Amino acid sequence: MPTTSAEAGGETTGPTSSTKPTVALPARPRDLKLDAVDPCKLLTDPQLDQLKIKRVHPWTYDQETYRGAKGCVSDVSEESRRYEYSALLVTTEGVEAWLTGKRNVESEAVEVDDYGAARYRLTGDGPNSAPCTTALDVAQGQQLQVTTSTTGKDFSQDEVCRMSEKAANLVLTTLKTLA
Repeated sequence: MPTTSAEAGGETTGPTSSTKPTVALPARPRDLKLDAVDPCKLLTDPQLDQLKIKRVHPWTYDQETYRGAKGCVSDVSEESRRYEYSALLVTTEGVEAWLTGKRNVESEAVEVDDYGAARYRLTGDGPNSAPCTTALDVAQGQQLQVTTSTTGKDFSQDEVCRMSEKAANLVLTTLKTLA
C-alpha cells in the first residue's frame, strides 16, 4: 500500500496497528508512558547546551496520522549552519510500524540505551541531509520520535542520523527520570 510522510512523524495511508515488523526489537527495560509528558521538558539545561540549542517551542502535530500529538522543536543556530531537533510524543502507535517495510521510508532497527528504536528517513530523499528520525520504543503502542532536520547540504546523511540518535539518547535519559 503506498504511503507518504510529513515532517517528524510521517503520514500513512492505511492501517498500521496490526502490521507486523520485519525485525524484532529488544524487550523494553521498562515502560516509559508518554501520556503526561511535556515534550519541551525532555532536555535539561546542560543537554540543551550540549546540543547547542538556542530556542525551544511547543507544537502540535496536525497531519492525519498523529493529529493532536504533542511535540517540541529545538532550534540550533551555529555561525554557518542551521538545524533543528524535534521530539514528537506518539501515544497512538508503536514504533513497529516503521519496521514493516510498508511505509515510504528507509528504516533500520537500532538500540538506544537498551531501548529498541527504528531509525528512518524518507525513501528517495537522496544521500545528503534528509531529515532523520529515531523513534524510540518507550511503551506498548507508544513511541517517542526524535528528528534532526537541516537546511542546506552542510551535513552528510550519516551525520544527520547520528545527531538524531544522540538527541534521542539524551531525551531518553531525561524521560527515565520523569516516568
